Amino acid sequence: MKMAKKDYKKLSDNNIVTMVDNCAGLSVGYADSELSSEREKVMEYYNGNLPKPAHDGNSKYISMDVYDSVESMKAQLLETFGTRNKTVRFAPQNADDVEKAKLCSEYADFVVHRQNNIGEIYNSIIHDGLMSRNGVAKVFWEESNHVDYEDFEDVTESELDFLLAQDNVELIDSTADDLGLVSGTIGVSSDTSQVVIEPLAPEEFLIEAQAKSLDSVNFCAHRSKKTMSELRDEGYSEKLLQKIGEHSDVELETDPEILSRFQSVGTRDLGGKNYQDQVRNVMVMEAYIMLDVEGSGIAELYKVIKAGNVLLHKELAPRRPFIDFCPVPIPHSFYGQNYGLKVVPTQNARSVLTRSILDHAVTTNNPRYAVMKGGLSNPKELTDNRIGGIVNTTRPDAISPMMQPPLNPFTFQTIQMLDEDKEDTTGVSRISQGLNKDAVSKQNSAAMVEQLATMSQVRQKVIARNFAEQFVKPLYQMVYQLVCENEKEERMIELSGAYYPCNPSEWREKRDVVVEINLGYGQQEQESQKYMMMHAMFSQDPTLAKMYRPENQYEVMTRALESAGIKDVGAVLTNPADLPEEQPDPAQEMQMQMMQKQLELQERQTAIGEMKAQVSAEIDRMKLELEQAKVENSHAIQSDNLELKEAQLEHKKAIDEAELILAQRADEITAIASPNG
Repeated sequence: MKMAKKDYKKLSDNNIVTMVDNCAGLSVGYADSELSSEREKVMEYYNGNLPKPAHDGNSKYISMDVYDSVESMKAQLLETFGTRNKTVRFAPQNADDVEKAKLCSEYADFVVHRQNNIGEIYNSIIHDGLMSRNGVAKVFWEESNHVDYEDFEDVTESELDFLLAQDNVELIDSTADDLGLVSGTIGVSSDTSQVVIEPLAPEEFLIEAQAKSLDSVNFCAHRSKKTMSELRDEGYSEKLLQKIGEHSDVELETDPEILSRFQSVGTRDLGGKNYQDQVRNVMVMEAYIMLDVEGSGIAELYKVIKAGNVLLHKELAPRRPFIDFCPVPIPHSFYGQNYGLKVVPTQNARSVLTRSILDHAVTTNNPRYAVMKGGLSNPKELTDNRIGGIVNTTRPDAISPMMQPPLNPFTFQTIQMLDEDKEDTTGVSRISQGLNKDAVSKQNSAAMVEQLATMSQVRQKVIARNFAEQFVKPLYQMVYQLVCENEKEERMIELSGAYYPCNPSEWREKRDVVVEINLGYGQQEQESQKYMMMHAMFSQDPTLAKMYRPENQYEVMTRALESAGIKDVGAVLTNPADLPEEQPDPAQEMQMQMMQKQLELQERQTAIGEMKAQVSAEIDRMKLELEQAKVENSHAIQSDNLELKEAQLEHKKAIDEAELILAQRADEITAIASPNG
């Protein structure tokens, strides 16, 4: 059975403001929630303000376990991700996408490391994650325009018109003299829009109480203090700003987390209330909330900006611009466990035990005395602890030190047990910090020390992997999306010492991010040595050497240098594709020419020998044919001679017969003609 569509009403601006306020009031971190109290407590322990001594006269020593644990873990993570060793790259989609993926990786590095102070950003995010459960950063595209003012003197009107014909040039001021020459000032504007990565203070980020992740949450927001002047610069109308009224940032002024953070300074923010209204602070909330504004029955993600009860801006949002880092995550929950809070019991116990040791030492060195009544001439002399001071007594046994119970021998064992417990809790061992004198000794080799240090850093590697997967990869993906959507100008990017043009507006396909982590004792050097061993193996193996071309060698050496911390590889190695054609040495060239001539001479001699052999064979063949012809002709001549002789004989016979016949006829004629006939 198909259900009838329900009629929904459109939301007015007042309705939207009310919904945002309601969601903010129920979100984590808005007011005095348990999380805010927990953050304040951890900050007090980090600063060394807790635990307080039990009595005013006791030792005030405070063990800095929270500080040591947080700073040790932060140092390892910053060393891994903040040293500009190119730990992040975009994976190519196919064989034709290798160079483009490298360009995208270089451009993302340019945005993250050069346009933004990523070292400070990583430091803030990691610190907030270890101290406040989650560290949150806001990544967005900021439209900005920078104007440089330049003076010009004595130019003609046509020259000035030529200057002003450029789109980014504007005339600020000008004066003309009697000759018609113009002097003045022009403003040259340049587009400085870029991706901004802003770490948020923990109390400034709001999210619904039972959020599982940033991707599936219905409400999250960033609240911050802004002056009226900043709101005017952002382009909000004066009519809307006047509606804000006297609304201030009182919610952030009294936040316990802010007060604990600035407690050592001891000065409260005036909030701009004691002088001009232009610098008066107001609390501005930028909320990302699922709303059905048009009443269509389908809620969409909206970006809503409000100050006080005034809606300054609303629009559909493609994504939530927040990414977070949780060092100790809890499955199916946005907020994980508090890393710093885990060390608070250790700091309490170590502080109490160490205070007892110090108090016992003070009491032992300055014990209380039992004084027999009337045994002192002047009781005030006993209270004078001056070295070499004199105490006048009336009898030898007038003063005796009171018995002091000995220090419990298990106190030092307990402190050692607490040290081990802290290592188990935080995952930061003394070996990984280089502080264990038993591990670093003559009996242990460098390889063993390295193995022990690496094994002791398993927990640190897990947190480093969390930072890579939760923060670094989404950061690069979001940076890539923002530059694809907003970057309009072509830029030149350096890649292995060469410069290539790239236009991010043409990069539309989504890319996979790969993060390579080298954490631990000598891990980066090991990574570099791995590539050097590959280079040696490929070069020495005759079979592999055929497949190990110069471009492959260049890639292997590039990775080896980058792993070793060499940032500018192009200054050390030149890409084989950019090498000029090799010019041979003159002596080598002459030797090559002589070898070529010798080769040509050998080839000619060989050719002549082949020709001689061919001619000799041809002569022999012709001689044989001539002999055969002679024999054939001889037989033919003999046959012809025989036939000729036979013909001659036949001819002679014929002649003889003819002569005989003629003779007979002659006789007959003679006989007839004779008179006697």
